[in-house]
Amino acid sequence: MNAALLLSRLDNVRRAGPGWRANCPNPAHSKARGSLSITEADDGRILLACFACHDTPTILGALGLELADLFPERIKDASPEGRRTTREAFKRSSWAAALPVLAREASVVLLAMRDVLAGKVLPAGDVERLALAEERIARAREVLA
Repeated sequence: MNAALLLSRLDNVRRAGPGWRANCPNPAHSKARGSLSITEADDGRILLACFACHDTPTILGALGLELADLFPERIKDASPEGRRTTREAFKRSSWAAALPVLAREASVVLLAMRDVLAGKVLPAGDVERLALAEERIARAREVLA
């Protein structure tokens, strides 16, 4: 499977760095617009991560796909060097998907911090958004670990 087939099944697809962002098709959360990150690695693997639900099997099920559909039929080079190259490509694609999320959430934290330092009291909605930022940063850290 290539990324084009997957992207054709998603809504609100747009380019984001080396990959794409789209609305997550998981029916459990309809407000997660643009939370799905899709990146195609050099070896053809597709990295799919929703930073709202983190439920790849449900996402794929909603698209009529399975986890195996995210991988090329077979990694052609099974040598130690080939496996190392494949691992490195996977790491790069994981970072490429997570960094834009981390940058956005860090901006949310910075804006709230400036308000607090200026003596402002954060409204409940802003406090909730900060909690969401912390959750997304923690999940991105898990993906990158």
